[in-house]
Amino acid sequence: MVSLNLFRPCAPQLHENKVLEALILEEEEPLMDVAWPLVQIVYELLLRFVASPETDPKLAKRYIDHSFVLRILDLFDSGDPREWEYLKTVLYGS
Repeated sequence: MVSLNLFRPCAPQLHENKVLEALILEEEEPLMDVAWPLVQIVYELLLRFVASPETDPKLAKRYIDHSFVLRILDLFDSGDPREWEYLKTVLYGS
């Protein structure tokens, strides 16, 4: 469930021209994901699983492997600052 909801296609970029994008990057508003209410719930579940002292490390390693962590890191490209905050908390702690 976590993977299906977190590892989704990111919103398409508004600018195809990278030079133009670099020039106006500072003026753009962040991209807000319309699916955020659902995604936020999934992040809360993941955060509670990762932070819980009752989580069995062997069980956690079964689901949170190298591939999972790499895919989590890719989510920093999402463009939604709310997601970035959850990603930082999940990866580095509060």
